[in-house]
Amino acid sequence: MKKEKQSFAMQGISRKTRRLFDRSFKFILTRASTPAVVHLINGLYKKNYPPDTIVEVRKPREYITEDPKSGVLGETFTDMVVILSCGDRKDTYLIEAQIKDDMEMCLRVFNYSVSVALENKVVSEDGTHLQIDMPEPAVIYWETSKTKDFLTIEMRFPGNRSIVYQVPAFKVLEHSVSELEHLALLLPFYILKVREELRKCETDSGKRRELAKRLAGYANEIAEVLRRSLENSYITDVDVAMLKERMSNMHAELYGGYKEFMEVDMTLEQMYKTSVLKKIDDAEARAEARAEARVAKAEAKAEAKCITQVAKAMKAAGETVGKIMNYTGLSRRKIAAL
Repeated sequence: MKKEKQSFAMQGISRKTRRLFDRSFKFILTRASTPAVVHLINGLYKKNYPPDTIVEVRKPREYITEDPKSGVLGETFTDMVVILSCGDRKDTYLIEAQIKDDMEMCLRVFNYSVSVALENKVVSEDGTHLQIDMPEPAVIYWETSKTKDFLTIEMRFPGNRSIVYQVPAFKVLEHSVSELEHLALLLPFYILKVREELRKCETDSGKRRELAKRLAGYANEIAEVLRRSLENSYITDVDVAMLKERMSNMHAELYGGYKEFMEVDMTLEQMYKTSVLKKIDDAEARAEARAEARVAKAEAKAEAKCITQVAKAMKAAGETVGKIMNYTGLSRRKIAAL
């Protein structure tokens, strides 16, 4: 078998940006509504789960890894595990997201899959048979140029026996925005569509303006697809707001340093400001202010009652009005009325 280069994943994109996109996907999936996650699984794996399927999205685990050559320590997050329960049926899916080509991704997915499967291993009564149920895997690529539709590991055993392990690859940017309607949770990452072209023409202002115009067009398409997805109950209005917010954050990271993209940035900010999430944020802020006002009013009332009781006690003890005024801050008229 022909040997490949170890990894293409690090080409042309910073560690900070890679982490932003990795964590954004995990953020979206762990906070998305049940209908949104169900439609993502249906679209990604060609399934047909009903919208009321019970969904469990496990939060990724973070652990420290050490580069075998340099010894440099780094952070690694496990893949996303999604469990769908429908009647007596319970299915487990393992999803990994990757920006660029990486030939070792299949190996990572296999290792994670085994770890997940071992959590629910079944041992036969006689102790001679062990069963593990592997989750159904998939890798989502935001950008890719070399990856095929399936990532493959051939596991060879003595006696000329072998097992082929395959992981399907879904390549987001090879689809149009409208084709992602059933995969709405992936739409914010379409913001990467012009990144590679921009990297190649950073010194050409005219080309940057052209790319910014194209990106603005994609942003408007995404907004329309999100609207349709909401109307079709594929996602909720809170999902829409979250996705717009994520898209705005990622745009700022990728294109914030280019003046030609300022208009796109303003458009995305406006999309978020008019979203239900912003309205929810504002409503929560108003509710919090009202609650704080009620607490302050109650505290002031309690303090006034306490001062009045002190004044009454001092008056009953024969203290002078002047002394009571100094101790309590009450006026002569209020003390006389006690």
